[in-house]
Amino acid sequence: MFKLSKINARRYTSWFKLIQEFSLGMLLLACLSSAHAQILYDSLTGTVTDASGAALGGAKVQAVNTGTGVTQETTSDGIGIYRFTTLLAGQYNVSITAPGFATQQTANVAISVNTVARVDARLKIASATQSVTVTTEAPLLQTDRSDVHTDLSAAEVQSLPAISSEGKSFQALYRIIPGSGLPSESNSAGGNPQRAMTANVNGQSTQGNNTRIDGVQDAYPWLPANIAHVPPTDAIETVNVVTNSFDAELGNAGGAFVNVQIKSGTNQFHGDFHEFHTDNALSALNYFSPPDTRIPLNVFNQFGGAIGGPIKKNKLFFFGDWESTRQVQAPNGGNPQTVPFGGLTSHAAQSAGFFDFRGVLPAGAHIYDPRTGTAAGTGRAPIACNGVQDTICLADVDPAALAMAQLIPAPNLPGSSLNYFVSQTGFFHRDDFDIKVNYVPNDRSTVFGRYSMSRSFIFDPPALGDAEGNATLGGQLGNASSRIQVAGVGGTYAFSPSLMLDLNAGFTRQRINATAEDISSNFGLDTLHIPGTNGPDPLQGGVPAFQFNTFSNLGNPNTGNPFVFRDNQYVSNANMAWLRGRHQVRFGIEYNHTQLNHFQPQGGNFQTARGSFKFTGAATELTGQPSAAQFNSFADFLLGLPDEVGKATQNLDPNALRWSQWGWYVRDQSSVTTAHRELRCALGVLPDGI
Repeated sequence: MFKLSKINARRYTSWFKLIQEFSLGMLLLACLSSAHAQILYDSLTGTVTDASGAALGGAKVQAVNTGTGVTQETTSDGIGIYRFTTLLAGQYNVSITAPGFATQQTANVAISVNTVARVDARLKIASATQSVTVTTEAPLLQTDRSDVHTDLSAAEVQSLPAISSEGKSFQALYRIIPGSGLPSESNSAGGNPQRAMTANVNGQSTQGNNTRIDGVQDAYPWLPANIAHVPPTDAIETVNVVTNSFDAELGNAGGAFVNVQIKSGTNQFHGDFHEFHTDNALSALNYFSPPDTRIPLNVFNQFGGAIGGPIKKNKLFFFGDWESTRQVQAPNGGNPQTVPFGGLTSHAAQSAGFFDFRGVLPAGAHIYDPRTGTAAGTGRAPIACNGVQDTICLADVDPAALAMAQLIPAPNLPGSSLNYFVSQTGFFHRDDFDIKVNYVPNDRSTVFGRYSMSRSFIFDPPALGDAEGNATLGGQLGNASSRIQVAGVGGTYAFSPSLMLDLNAGFTRQRINATAEDISSNFGLDTLHIPGTNGPDPLQGGVPAFQFNTFSNLGNPNTGNPFVFRDNQYVSNANMAWLRGRHQVRFGIEYNHTQLNHFQPQGGNFQTARGSFKFTGAATELTGQPSAAQFNSFADFLLGLPDEVGKATQNLDPNALRWSQWGWYVRDQSSVTTAHRELRCALGVLPDGI
């Protein structure tokens, strides 16, 4: 009879040790990767000279954001060089004046995140009040930085084809980044509800990429190839992707360093509304498809909008966006299952009084009685019910197997394999929103704050109805929901034109879970009466897993289901820029703290939290004789003789891990040449108890 003992269960309780080892490895990797501050703001520099080319010190330089009216001012130094280091992305009008010289005005200078723009001025002597207007063009060669990067504007992010499995995603544009492989999604929709994408950049691991949103680290510590939050494309002002020759502020990034900046409000109200729709009626059949082929049900809608504007002109601004994703899917014959047929169906067995293998076994194969012969599997006689060979009497069938067999649907397609399919509908629902406020207290300082949240609910129905089995759409069986929150604040302060500070802090909270529909029942204990199944934790409820050779699995066979993740991340950093003659010295420090709070009992490729039973056919085979593994494994199931049993248990709920990282850097960039002289260093602190 079925029995799941505590001894077997204890064989698979190494979860805590495994997660500790994983965490240690991840921390060691982190110490070798980015633990540094980031470049959130943008720079503008240039050289001011007179008509003869001699440097002009003390020239007044003013940069005005055309959208917000925010103004920053500085002066050129003794060798004619001026620098702005804390500009937000946008369009700027730049004016340069000096006593006795005509004013130079340059309009619509594009400033992008993590870049250095250059506007040089050669001022002419003015005989009267006059000004000179010049235009700018994109430079053919970047001369003020040595990194290799690509900028994606808001128009490109919104307009270019950037589609993931759940609508538009800026990460799909990685494919146009030089050195990047094709981006792809990983993990189930339940475990990765943002449908985050990743790519190998310059041949490096996908885990070597580092993504920040408004300076806040956007990481998924448990699945580090993913990110926690993918903002809607309507919310993105710019994406800067650095792939080589990383600046010291970016740390020892291995693949790509991605800076995402959320839009800000301006002095003018602006907004938009969008909708993206597709469905199976709009799709074309493959030319070579059979005439009766139908395209599976797939109705997809993604809609939302954004609005931004002033709360107080030139001082206080807001921006907000919302996007909803709705998808309904039902495969049309794309995921058939294999169920018992002929005399092996529960209905036929109840009518005949036995399960009849005679009409399904291949020539020369038999179902052998495990009560006969030797322990080595020799000398067995074919099993018989009332003298009828290759039949199993209902009285000999294990009660738990009989109860499960009654739940298995009868085949509705011909053949001995892939003989059952019923189109069942699953869905994916997700809502995302962001809100951001920018404040300019005075000409020395700026402040911003942002809050983002994403909520999702996903349903993937079981392929065999009450007998459950595999997920119809191939994801997490049953229900999966999530709530992801990201908050960030930051600001800048100029002590003087040559000494500037920027600060940033953020928090990310991921609550992600997946459970089968019957999670509230102890089906294994109360209905099947199998000792050792289910457990004291409510998340161990549901139907145990029954696995066969060829026949489709019964119960919930997903070894990663159920799970509940409640993970927190804290990040804070401070950076100081000091301009001294020909040098721009920048230094900073960052502190990150991560908290993992998990419940997900796993025991390799077989054990589940509800209990698992694997049938290989060994109990009803005859050693050295032809076998029919598909039918022998089902016979083992009927007799309650699994070849392997197990249960994954987790002693702590949640399993909690904590670790902290900190790092610092110093960089000296000379303006004499385009060369960089940098000192970079990263230090990490391992968590207590590892």
